[in-house]
Amino acid sequence: MRVFPDIPIFATLTLVALTASLQAEVRGWTNSNGKTIQAELVDVTEGKAVLNMNGQNFPVPIASLSAVDQEFIKEWQKSAPVDTAKPAVVEGNWDSPWPKLVSVDVTQDIEVLKEDESTGEYIYASDHYEFICDVKLNTSVVKKFSRLFEATNQFCRELPLGMTKPFREERHKIHLFESKQSYMEKGGPPGSAGVYISRGGEGDILVPLTSLGVKKVGSSFSVDYDKENTTLSHEIAHQITDYEYYAPGSRGWFTEGMAEYIAQSGYRSGKFNVNDLSKLKEYVTAYGEGNTGGRALGEEINAPNLEDFFTQSYGQFTENGNFNYGLAALVVYYYFHMDGNKDATNIKAFLKGLKEGKKSPEMFEPLLAGRSWDQMEEDITKGWRARGIKINFR
Repeated sequence: MRVFPDIPIFATLTLVALTASLQAEVRGWTNSNGKTIQAELVDVTEGKAVLNMNGQNFPVPIASLSAVDQEFIKEWQKSAPVDTAKPAVVEGNWDSPWPKLVSVDVTQDIEVLKEDESTGEYIYASDHYEFICDVKLNTSVVKKFSRLFEATNQFCRELPLGMTKPFREERHKIHLFESKQSYMEKGGPPGSAGVYISRGGEGDILVPLTSLGVKKVGSSFSVDYDKENTTLSHEIAHQITDYEYYAPGSRGWFTEGMAEYIAQSGYRSGKFNVNDLSKLKEYVTAYGEGNTGGRALGEEINAPNLEDFFTQSYGQFTENGNFNYGLAALVVYYYFHMDGNKDATNIKAFLKGLKEGKKSPEMFEPLLAGRSWDQMEEDITKGWRARGIKINFR
């Protein structure tokens, strides 16, 4: 589950712009929803334009800005002085072979950043994550559940899909709660195992400790090895998926489908078995491994036409979430492993187009690769029929 507040970052910037005195060398900036602010461009980094208003810097994804703004940024970069002390922008991984087995070092150290009983804030850190807890934990407990987060991060690093967020130096933040009640009071949906709350492409994950298999024993905590929750890798994947991939026409079928693909790739104790198709298939068609949490769509699936499935709003997608998440997992798996020469060329070209700000219908041309929508549906149906699932597109 992924939550998007109604007020995006550009609305926040608009409010700031109205209450702040404008600086010199400012210009108007317009996002894809038509909202405009007045600000000065001061930096470009990791796919974001850093806009300054009244001395405050706000990073805004370049892909969310108008075509005129994006062209201005390109010209600005040509004339901007080179900062030799500034670290190079991380390039996404496009060329690595598709991973088969992803694993992390199970002996990694956990750093204690803060343990403040007076404020009830306890912060622990692994290599790429900060765990902000409302209760004190033993580092051995943190080390155990941090493997899932680190392994998911490593998975996204090894996927040759051009994502840069998994490689950033700043640690990703995870908020942990001793009780389900505290989790829900901070925005966790009732009945959920965890949630990623996004604000303009950045956000935190909220998780009750019970979802991580952490239970209280006396006055301390331990890990219940029988309750390790692997579905949280779905939310972790959302947190480190690049903002551009959430564009209309991708947000929904691709973002949720990829998160489902990762979550159902056979995780065990710091390792993902990416070749384990059986788990994803069981998850979509039946009730999942051990008859828990599957989509139960059956081995014959009546689906909407593909173009409508791709272009529906995210609200429409989640209204029929159980079905759409399951179908998205199958479609994404097809593009990763069955399409064309089975090397994910078309889906990579689609994602590169999103990085360039392409929109519908042009954005879908790489996926179609010269085919009509009907031909694309036939290819997906053929690919999955050979693996025991029949998809009937309307």
